[in-house]
Amino acid sequence: MQAINQSSAASLLRDQFRELHIVGTQVNLDEERQRRLLLISESDWPDWSVFLRDGPLPARPDAPVMLRRLGAATYRLAVLADRQAMAE
Repeated sequence: MQAINQSSAASLLRDQFRELHIVGTQVNLDEERQRRLLLISESDWPDWSVFLRDGPLPARPDAPVMLRRLGAATYRLAVLADRQAMAE
């Protein structure tokens, strides 16, 4: 049962990272700025980069924390992208 939950969490995290990337691209957010926006340390970032290429789920920060960070970051970037689009 726990393996199913971990698999679901990993899938959800990857989907949320993809959404962040899509919105981040709209506002020219590079990978380093994504890392800083998500409050991921430089030492933990390589593990997350591997995870995004279908690697194992990193231990730090834990999945619930990352889901909250991703949701908040994606929302803020979506608002910024909307404002930029309206200004054009």
